[in-house]
Amino acid sequence: MNATAPATVTPAPTWPRYAGALLLLLAWALFWYFDTASAMVGIWLRSDTFTHGFVVVPIVLWLVWHKRATLAQLQPQPNAWALLPLALAAFAWLLGDLVAVNALTQLALVSMLVLLVPALFGLAITRMLGFALAFMFFAVPFGEFAMPQLMQWTADFTVMALRASGVPVYREGLQFIIPSGSWSVIEACSGVRYLIASLTVGVLFAYLNYQSTLRRAVFIVVSILVPIVANWLRAYMIVMLGHLSGNKLAAGVDHLIYGWVFFGIVILLMFMVGARWSEPEPAAPMATAGAATQAPSPQLVQAQARFVWVAVLAALLVAAPLAARWALERADNHNPVRLQAPEQLRPVGPWHRRPHLHSRLRSKTRRQNSTPATARALTASTFTWATTGRKTTSANWSALTTCSSNPKTRCGHRWPPAASASTSTAKRKLGGKPICVAQACWGKPLTDA
Repeated sequence: MNATAPATVTPAPTWPRYAGALLLLLAWALFWYFDTASAMVGIWLRSDTFTHGFVVVPIVLWLVWHKRATLAQLQPQPNAWALLPLALAAFAWLLGDLVAVNALTQLALVSMLVLLVPALFGLAITRMLGFALAFMFFAVPFGEFAMPQLMQWTADFTVMALRASGVPVYREGLQFIIPSGSWSVIEACSGVRYLIASLTVGVLFAYLNYQSTLRRAVFIVVSILVPIVANWLRAYMIVMLGHLSGNKLAAGVDHLIYGWVFFGIVILLMFMVGARWSEPEPAAPMATAGAATQAPSPQLVQAQARFVWVAVLAALLVAAPLAARWALERADNHNPVRLQAPEQLRPVGPWHRRPHLHSRLRSKTRRQNSTPATARALTASTFTWATTGRKTTSANWSALTTCSSNPKTRCGHRWPPAASASTSTAKRKLGGKPICVAQACWGKPLTDA
């Protein structure tokens, strides 16, 4: 128990001004990042896994109030070096916003709120409030990435325990069938909500009940392992309860009720065992009235002068990511997008219009006894793709054939069929290089697909 009476604590004269500045900066940050903060609260409302987020901030405030006797004896010393990690956190928020990663933006926002404390109050006060500041990160909805692995482990243990109990099991992935019915491990059965809740409460319990770093670390590890194993046992007992009762029990809403009751009993037992090795908190020294009324030292005067520009820079850094995003959105990025084909797909020569081939192709087609439709189609323009500079004559072309209505690939290009007509193409090797002549029917020229 703390032997210091709260009524005798007299805060230093600079504390009200410094605390007021911190509150203003926190309000400033939440104003600019209201969308990120509201997204976090929305997740707390929608997801049962992160409902504990509503109690994180009250717990942090209580932890700070719990240290008020010790804080009253310290003088805030603004630290300009803390602006560097604050700038990194602001940049991380900008990156998360640009790539639309909510977890990154929310983590960066909490980091900025936390880093305002060392920037304004200094490292000594930050070390005193280290746990309270670190506990703020439990407000970030984070940890669902472990859900698939937890589901796999739950299914493995449940099937193994059922077979050990003499119940035949046929398993396919996360689903398994026993003689009394079929079961599946869904997201609610992963135990991630039990794990996050146990870790949050376990970390707080270890901090309040232990002074040894080793004992705190051991209890935190236990608070991680116990809910995982308890969830395995919960899943096994629910399946067995349903199997033995003919699926009359643990098959509906009572499925979840039994799970939370079992989890509550396990956590209570964990805390009861952990309390047996609790260590009392050392009493804080009593603050004297003379320390609060002593004349300000030169160092204190310098700290007060440094506090002003550190607070201003912190406010600018907090707002910088929003200004950068606004500048990027207003930037002139309206240039048309140009798509360029790879080198291996480009034609080796240009397209040339060869009107002089029109009459030759028409006579060639008539000599091949083309249908009247094909003959009428020869009123369109003719395009050739020549890869050499040699003059093309009628003697260079092979027999002209009539194309089908389906698109075909010729000389590396895909030609769409002309509307309601056919396309004529002639090919021949000219100087060892290919030449294609394509003709669109009914007066509609071909375009490259």
